[in-house]
Amino acid sequence: MPTTVMYIADDLGLSDEVNEAIIHAHTHGALRGAALMMGQPGSEAAAALAHDTPALEVGWHLHLNDSLPCSVPAWPWGSSPARAGFAMALSPSMRALARREIRLQWRQFLDTGLRCAFVNAHHHLHIHPFVRRTLVEAIAADFDGWMRWGRPEFFGPTPARLGYALLDRLLHEPHRQRLPMPLTTSVWGIDRTFRMDAAEIQATLPSLGEGLHEFIFHPRNIDNDADTHCLLELARAPG
Repeated sequence: MPTTVMYIADDLGLSDEVNEAIIHAHTHGALRGAALMMGQPGSEAAAALAHDTPALEVGWHLHLNDSLPCSVPAWPWGSSPARAGFAMALSPSMRALARREIRLQWRQFLDTGLRCAFVNAHHHLHIHPFVRRTLVEAIAADFDGWMRWGRPEFFGPTPARLGYALLDRLLHEPHRQRLPMPLTTSVWGIDRTFRMDAAEIQATLPSLGEGLHEFIFHPRNIDNDADTHCLLELARAPG
């Protein structure tokens, strides 16, 4: 398998300002794809922009916390991904809510008419066992893209490294051979949310082996945003 690098932005549709930054980072920078959230203030405009920007690969960004739900007024577990995970693990009614939400968001994505190139989730909640199973069931008949399921990699020391390594061992590794779609080999940027650095990324690229390597970005605006600036720099980098 050849070495493939994907620069992917999360949160397309979160707001008009985020939409503008993502399209700018694609048109003038190195951004290759963006993950679309449904039911957010900028979702409808984001879908229209995506149709007008056919070179941008669009995926589905499932959200189950820290967002506006599509089926209820507010999340009963609030914004915390940890509380969401525990609620779905312990409560049948919370799992029922999440199941309805996952299916509804997927139908809404399909209604945009966009091809879904990949899937992932806000705050990486797709690694939750219940969410993973329900998501795969929901998309099975209509999806031919790839999923964010790679080994988490880090640009530098971080206190979260051990925790992510444990999650990888418990939640990623057992399912890498079982999931019915192509998966990322590695995922970069978890330790650099909102502060990706072009020099760090360029230094990492030569060491990547075969596989699909995803670098996650969160552009927030055009004029004063580290991730947007990073993507513009990457487009100007030699090679």
